[in-house]
Amino acid sequence: MRIRDRRAATDPQQPSAARGRARRALLAGSGALLALAAQFTAGAPAAHAASAAACAASPSSANCDGADAAADGGACLNDAFVVASYPVVPHYDSNYGGGPAAVKVELWWSPKCRSNWGRIVSTGYSGDATVFVWRQADGAHRAYHHWLDSSGYWGAIYTDMLYSPGAAEACADDGASWGGCGPWV
Repeated sequence: MRIRDRRAATDPQQPSAARGRARRALLAGSGALLALAAQFTAGAPAAHAASAAACAASPSSANCDGADAAADGGACLNDAFVVASYPVVPHYDSNYGGGPAAVKVELWWSPKCRSNWGRIVSTGYSGDATVFVWRQADGAHRAYHHWLDSSGYWGAIYTDMLYSPGAAEACADDGASWGGCGPWV
C-alpha cells in the first residue's frame, strides 16, 4: 500500500518553497493585525462584570444583571426563596406525550440582592427548554436554554439574576409545543 505525501495534497501546482513563503507571509500578516488590535484596545476601560458578591454588597442593575446567584459561595442564593410557582401544560409534545404538566416554572427572589431569576424543573418532560426572567419596569430579561431531563442531572435549569426591585415574571417554553408565563410579582 502506498501512502500519499500530505504536503503534496495541499497544492500540487505550487512548489514547496513557494508554499513556505506564502505561509510565512500569512503568519506575519496575522501577527501585525494582532499587534494593531492590541494597540487600540490597550487604553480601553475594562468592562464591569456582574457578580453575586458585588450584587450582595451593592444591589443594582450593573452589579446584579447577569450574575449567577449560586456563585461566590451563594451570596445571593442563601436568603432566596420561591415567590411564584406554576405548572406549564403542553399543547402537544411528541417527546413528552401530553399530560398534566411538562415543567414547573419558579420565580426566585433574593431580598439581600434585590434580584430575581427564573428556574424550571422537569415534571416528566425531557427535551430542549428555555427559562426566562423578565423585569417589568423596562422589559429587560435573561434566558437560559438547555436540555431538560426528567431523570438526570439536568432536571432543573435556571437563569442568571436580574435586578428587579419592582415586578418580575418567569416563563418557560420548548420553542415549539408548550410555553407559558406566570403572573408579574
